[in-house]
Amino acid sequence: MPAVSSKARRWPRPLRYLHHYTIVSFVLLVASGLALYLPQIHRFMIPYIPWVYRLHILLGLVFAVTLLTPLIRWLPKGRRLSKWDWTLPILFGAPIVVTGVMLWWVQVFPSSMRSRAFHWHGWLTAVLGTWILIHAFLKVSGIRPKSRLLYERVDWERRRFLVSLATGALGALFVTSVDPAAWLRALRGPSKVGPASPINAPQGVQIFPAYYTVVNGYPEIDATSYRLVVDGDVEHPRSFTYAELKSLAAVHETQNFQCVTGWSVPNVRWKGVHLSQLAMWVKPRSNVQYVHFYSGDGVYTECLRLQEAFDPTVLLAYEMDGAPLLREQGFPLRLVVPKMYGYKSIKWVVRVSFSATPITGYWEHFGYPSEAYFGSR
Repeated sequence: MPAVSSKARRWPRPLRYLHHYTIVSFVLLVASGLALYLPQIHRFMIPYIPWVYRLHILLGLVFAVTLLTPLIRWLPKGRRLSKWDWTLPILFGAPIVVTGVMLWWVQVFPSSMRSRAFHWHGWLTAVLGTWILIHAFLKVSGIRPKSRLLYERVDWERRRFLVSLATGALGALFVTSVDPAAWLRALRGPSKVGPASPINAPQGVQIFPAYYTVVNGYPEIDATSYRLVVDGDVEHPRSFTYAELKSLAAVHETQNFQCVTGWSVPNVRWKGVHLSQLAMWVKPRSNVQYVHFYSGDGVYTECLRLQEAFDPTVLLAYEMDGAPLLREQGFPLRLVVPKMYGYKSIKWVVRVSFSATPITGYWEHFGYPSEAYFGSR
């Protein structure tokens, strides 16, 4: 059999471009993902977050397409590939795409799967990112590991690609469905020391992946001096102390919490009061169609239609998972709108105003929809 010429063995130009683009797109994916998630970056990127989110989705879709490129036989005959250069990007890239789709398709996947998918999405991205850095260093430095295990070269086979792709995708579905980490915790038994947490949460209170604020820090509100002002187009405007709110008929709701950036927390137990109870005291006039909400940070505002605010699942909560709200969670009072993305659930509520006209909420100023039902982005 005649030997394949070196010219024929060179990588085709489209594949070289694709190789570089895949790395660049992954770096941009990581950067946009960090901007969406990390509160320290998120706060400074607020005017651009809706565009960053759309860019992140677009880059993710294109990254998914590049992973499928080996289905097209573009590789030159006789060209052998480094096994790990070939396998690892597919083995880790596939579950990154699958978990990303879970976070995107809020209405398709249950909250429990999406909650796990968020953590796996980050961990897998960190692993693949580490490999890309190692790969780049080896290529630039010209170092080749002497171990055959680390630098084994294999023939390109579509079957090998499909096995790696299926393993990564099915693995993502497995770890988000059955939660093997929970199995390990159960086998280990109860721990006297809880997991490390960025906040001092009581035992049994779920920790959110992030606690966002649009100002520098969280408002310091004292429960003894706190007042909730309820006014607007009402017959009897008044204010409620923290103790008075807790003396009203309490409502309990167990709902999933879904952030617009992708992460979710399943089965959060809330305790608080319905807006309808406050309405009984202040008696909104017949022309009222909206309810405005104002945060103690002096910046954040939100607005709901009257029928949305009076939905049975919507409440002003002062407890979460059986404990008073923490400052990061919105103490002393926060709105909870389970059927909408988390940015509608305004924290540190100090004023509720009934009105005939709407106001533009904080995030709506930057392009987010006011009707923030799941799938509305």
